[in-house]
Amino acid sequence: MKVALSIGHDSERSGAWSPTLQLHEWQWCRELGRQLQAELELRGLEAQIFLRTPGARYSEQMAELCDRINTYTGSGGLVLGLHFNSTSEDWAGGCALHWPSSSKGAQVAAHLAAAAAAAIGNRDRGAIAQAKSWGTGRPPLYLLQLTRSPACILEPFFGSNEADSRAADRALQSGELAAALGGAVMAWGTG
Repeated sequence: MKVALSIGHDSERSGAWSPTLQLHEWQWCRELGRQLQAELELRGLEAQIFLRTPGARYSEQMAELCDRINTYTGSGGLVLGLHFNSTSEDWAGGCALHWPSSSKGAQVAAHLAAAAAAAIGNRDRGAIAQAKSWGTGRPPLYLLQLTRSPACILEPFFGSNEADSRAADRALQSGELAAALGGAVMAWGTG
C-alpha cells in the first residue's frame, strides 16, 4: 500500500502557531512526516511526503497537490494530512477529520485519532466527518474531497494549549507518535 503524507500548509503560510513550542504547524508536521515515512517504510509500506507549492491561491495549491497525490496512490492507497490545531480557548486533545461519505476514511481516522491520543496522553476527540473547514464560510477540505484513496486529516493536539503542546512534542521527539501512527495504519490496512 502507498501512503501519501501531506504536510499541512506551506513554507510561506505555515499554519497555526504554538507559543509553547515557538513554531508553526508546518515546521512541526514536517518532522512528524519524516518520522512517519521512515516508520511506515520499516513496516514494509511505501510512503512519500507531499508539500504544497507556495505562492498560488489555496484552491490552486490544493488541486495541484491532490493531482500529484492521486497519481502516486491511485485509489488503493491512503492519504494522511498532518496538522495541529489552535484556538483562543484552552482546548486540549486531538481528532482526525474524514469526508462524510467515506466509510474507509472514517475507519482510518478513528484508528489514527486513538493512536495519537494514546501516544500523546491527551483526549481523543475522535473521527469527525467534515465537509468544510472549521467554522462557517471557510473553504472545503480539498484533501478529503479531491483525493481518490481513503483520506483523513490528523489534528493530534492544540498548539495553543501548553500542556497539550509539551506532551505532543515529547511524543514526537521520542518517536512514540510516529510508531503509534505507523501501527494504526498497519492495523487499518490489514483489518
